[in-house]
Amino acid sequence: MKRIILAASALFMASLLPSCGNHPDGISGATKDYDSNGNSFYHRTTETKLKTCDLRVEGEVRKPGEINLKHYFKREVVYKQAVLNDSGQVAFTGAYRYRGYSLFDLLNPFVLEKKNAKEFVPATDVYIIIENNSGDRVVFSWAEIFLGHNMHQVLIATEQADVEPYKVKVNYPKDSVWKVVAANDLFAYRELKNPSRIIVKSFDRKYYEINRELKDPFSPTVNLVVDDSLMGVIDTLNAVAPHARYHSVFYGMGMGYHGTPTFEGPLLRPLVENFLAKDGAKWMRTGIACVVGKDGFRNIFSVSELFNRVDQVEPILAIPENPKKSGYYRLYHPSAFYADFSVRNLSEIYLFRE
Repeated sequence: MKRIILAASALFMASLLPSCGNHPDGISGATKDYDSNGNSFYHRTTETKLKTCDLRVEGEVRKPGEINLKHYFKREVVYKQAVLNDSGQVAFTGAYRYRGYSLFDLLNPFVLEKKNAKEFVPATDVYIIIENNSGDRVVFSWAEIFLGHNMHQVLIATEQADVEPYKVKVNYPKDSVWKVVAANDLFAYRELKNPSRIIVKSFDRKYYEINRELKDPFSPTVNLVVDDSLMGVIDTLNAVAPHARYHSVFYGMGMGYHGTPTFEGPLLRPLVENFLAKDGAKWMRTGIACVVGKDGFRNIFSVSELFNRVDQVEPILAIPENPKKSGYYRLYHPSAFYADFSVRNLSEIYLFRE
């Protein structure tokens, strides 16, 4: 009798849950389609389903392997899709709502195991390569996926729908296969159709010695290195670039709250853009910047994360109140959630493409 009661209770509870084919929406909690006559401008058109393929995670993770999509809910982003063509003109494709699997969600169960963890513990020097079977690839920093203010902005989209204006009729082109969509990007250089492999890597292009007891943190110059070649030097005392000022709530990964300092200094873009001008689209698609302090501490940023932002908020080389004590420049990027991504004693910016 007891078994019968337990079985009946389990059946009753199961009847209260949404069925496997009717998962709640990852953002709203809704279990049905949005009402096309409701308030959302983004849900007034029919979705086009995109064909998926097998997807595998490799690299510096505890257990590489295939991703089982049945274990994940879907999320949504909206995106105005455009690129700059060879003549520098904007080529607009369309405005879309994408639904699919967040890279945050997909990678979360694949626990990071850095190959350089014994010498450098923080995950600030990690990045992600996404490839398809044709050998095309795009690159994201680990911070873009896991350590920023806005989570779930990079999707592998499985549904695509127009975002229609209300005065004119549009029918933007649709894809046939799933693709990577980076909703934080201004231009769609990091779109990748039919992704099949995700590779997790820590920076290993160059060795930087860690010195936690640095007696003289002052760095008179910042080297600009591109693919192992010294291409330029930023003179910390004479750098010429427009200044910006940001207020912050500084919060570290280890020690938490560090007050509310203000950071001011020259914008980074004018100091490095000449080195990125040639093949600019490729730099935005697969470019990485390793930002290194004199003490060997380093951060990885994708080039798009630095300079291809839909919010158009860009990093600065902040000048501290006491440069002799804490090094002349600190790279400060307002998009970073953690203070650990604000490298002080700045001595080198190492740019490369994967």
